[in-house]
Amino acid sequence: MSQHTHEMTPAQVRRHLRERMETEGALLAYETAVAICRDTRAPATAKASALKALLYVGGYDGKPAPDRDKPISEMTLQETEALIARLKGEEAPALSEDVFG
Repeated sequence: MSQHTHEMTPAQVRRHLRERMETEGALLAYETAVAICRDTRAPATAKASALKALLYVGGYDGKPAPDRDKPISEMTLQETEALIARLKGEEAPALSEDVFG
């Protein structure tokens, strides 16, 4: 751990780790799973597991994705705010286009 994390409270460390897992960890997991799927020498079981993980996280397994398809009435305040922020980010380019041009 860095000197910085030694100065954090346990709650701050958990928040810090959760943020890193949601960004760096998720990206590393995705890249690793794709690499396994593309590796011609990887065992079939490893490819199947990586493919299943990619499809699950991508929402292509027919089940509700943990952070996407949850009914708004069941979301926490934090989940609702994250959904609103994501939707604003997705819609921003479309709103800035000139619809009459």
